[in-house]
Amino acid sequence: MFTQRLQTLILTFLLATFSLMALADEKLDQAAQLIKQKNFKPAYELLEPLESERAGEIDYDYLLGVAAIESGQVSRGVFALERVLAQQPNHLSARAMIAKGYFRGGEAENARAEFQNILGQSDDPQLKKLIEDNMSAVDKATGQATTFAAFIDGGWGFDSNINSATSNSTVVAPGIAPGLNLTLASASREQSSKYLSLAAGASFRTPLSKNLSLFGSVQGSTRTNWNENMFDPSFVDFSLGLNYKRFIDSFTIALQRNNYDIDGNRFRKSHGVAAQWQRQLDDQNQVSLFLQTADLNYPQSGGVRDAQRNVGGVAWGHAFSGDKAPVVYLSGYYGQEDTDKSRFDFLSNEFYGARIGGQMVLNYKLVAFANTSYEVREYDKQDPAFLKTREDDQFDFSVGMRYLPIAGWTIRPQLSYLKNDSNISLFDFDRTVLSVNFRKDFDW
Repeated sequence: MFTQRLQTLILTFLLATFSLMALADEKLDQAAQLIKQKNFKPAYELLEPLESERAGEIDYDYLLGVAAIESGQVSRGVFALERVLAQQPNHLSARAMIAKGYFRGGEAENARAEFQNILGQSDDPQLKKLIEDNMSAVDKATGQATTFAAFIDGGWGFDSNINSATSNSTVVAPGIAPGLNLTLASASREQSSKYLSLAAGASFRTPLSKNLSLFGSVQGSTRTNWNENMFDPSFVDFSLGLNYKRFIDSFTIALQRNNYDIDGNRFRKSHGVAAQWQRQLDDQNQVSLFLQTADLNYPQSGGVRDAQRNVGGVAWGHAFSGDKAPVVYLSGYYGQEDTDKSRFDFLSNEFYGARIGGQMVLNYKLVAFANTSYEVREYDKQDPAFLKTREDDQFDFSVGMRYLPIAGWTIRPQLSYLKNDSNISLFDFDRTVLSVNFRKDFDW
């Protein structure tokens, strides 16, 4: 994402240009007005059919370049602006916009060179300071300078099933009590509650060489259920890793640690390694492969649930062109979770599934998003309590919006639904969560 300061620089140039430009005809005037209103796609659709006859006209090429880059047609926009600069090398507005095009196209060095050109053509000290700040921002965005980030997030919500439990009051467990229905205690049945949540985190990234960088993060979250605090969850995550980037490929490997508590007691702790290869196929498509292995330990289970979990998968993301900047992603994965002690293999399972999601920019402050996933879990052996080999099918869906009232702040209302179907009724449940979160991000 382009930095806020860079957006400010571009906007400054655009307003100055539109104020001074003597527009040649009604079509250019209409396009300029659409761009002022940030209706970039209609402006591009108005100007693009005229390119064969009007390419080479400075005012036309400039407006086409702005509309194309802002509506996702980066290459077309860069070509148009290059025609402007071929005739007017001192056109600062075109240089500012083409720098944005280079940046969006992944050409950070070219973006930096255009900023250098603007510096060499202006004596305005404020403009020079703004450009130097944005050159520094480009370096940080491309991993050539150390960056730090942090966030704090607070929210309110309602959870229809805080303990992910069945709504049934009785279950049949022939391995324990043949022919009898066992009554479940209230703690083993579905419970709902309003809740408050609080999360925070910090991260850093620093270059070790031109292509290699070191990164790390820590984040935690806690939640207080109003009706029943014995299910209050909290967690802390740690990660430390290396990223190697060369041309269109990026390789990442990281050590990970997670502590998960319920009502202040350690429920699970895990540590492991995650690795990923990512390739930027073009301006709009990205693919990746990922692997993760983790050692799971449940301190209160007496070793019954301790296991090794391994998962691998593939993912694809596509960014559509247009002023709404829609993005979709799709991933598929397969994994296994094997208990450390073979006599508890009825808890071991293999799982596989798929995820799909996306987002769309409704306006410059509002983004809508949605995602869904489906997972199948097949257990290795018959559960001795239920005399069945457990099979689960899990579906979940979420939809929401991110609203940016001011820079650095996000308001995120969200609705989520999860349904787990199991051939063992104790593990059959559904869950609906409605939440509103307020987040503040810090970058330096």
